[in-house]
Amino acid sequence: MALQQKIKRKLYGLLGIREKHGSETAKVRHLVLNYCNGYGCDVGFGGDKIKKDAVGIDFAKPYAFAGDDKVDIACDLSKDAIPVPDNTYDYVYSSHLIEDFEDTERILKDFIRILKNNGNLILVFPDQPEYERICQLTNQPLNIYHVHKDMGFDYMMNCLKNLEQQGLGSAELLFKSNIEIDYNVVIVVKMHK
Repeated sequence: MALQQKIKRKLYGLLGIREKHGSETAKVRHLVLNYCNGYGCDVGFGGDKIKKDAVGIDFAKPYAFAGDDKVDIACDLSKDAIPVPDNTYDYVYSSHLIEDFEDTERILKDFIRILKNNGNLILVFPDQPEYERICQLTNQPLNIYHVHKDMGFDYMMNCLKNLEQQGLGSAELLFKSNIEIDYNVVIVVKMHK
């Protein structure tokens, strides 16, 4: 094994980063599967749905390929609302998508719109400062699509609080993992609409 690979593996171990997952969902699946009950969807799944029976919503041809799961509903969230009726899903799962949109609250509104009352909204996204630190330490390029320097747990909870003040329902936090798995933030909220 090359010296550089040994150093990288040692550094990853010290930082708590797991290698060889294939997708960000694969890193956190064990944390959130219990919240994915009933009829649900995975928005922006990139080929690796949270559950095989979840409805996969993504670009017609996803730009990320972390698995073999097929797109069930094609949608470009940068331009369109998710083409699903209100109150459709028992859970909405999305991993490493929401940080790519300038208007985070617009995307959250669409997720909440398609979620049934008392449904679970499950979000996985980077803590941007920690993500940048790890990329710098491991000499990895930054994802150029991340648009929020302050993306993280507090940022997302503030967005949900703003939506609550707009009358879109209240978010009851059921679970959080705040950068316990490398740079990932995982939140599960039950939406009372």
